[in-house]
Amino acid sequence: MGNRGEHLEEVVINDRKKVVIQKSKFRGLDTLDIRTWVETSDYKGFTRKGVNIPVEKGEELAQKILKVLKGT
Repeated sequence: MGNRGEHLEEVVINDRKKVVIQKSKFRGLDTLDIRTWVETSDYKGFTRKGVNIPVEKGEELAQKILKVLKGT
């Protein structure tokens, strides 16, 4: 996993889980790191679930997500 970077945004799924989107470096490249964060009695932190994408692909990803949500 790359270096933890600048925290940008989070989407709360429930009281124990959220998705965190942050800018970071992965293998020397600027990336958007999208990870699941959990808080349980046994563990608090990021899971292995997530993805790193190049920062320059961020807008395209956002557009594709909106397209899926709108069903077009």
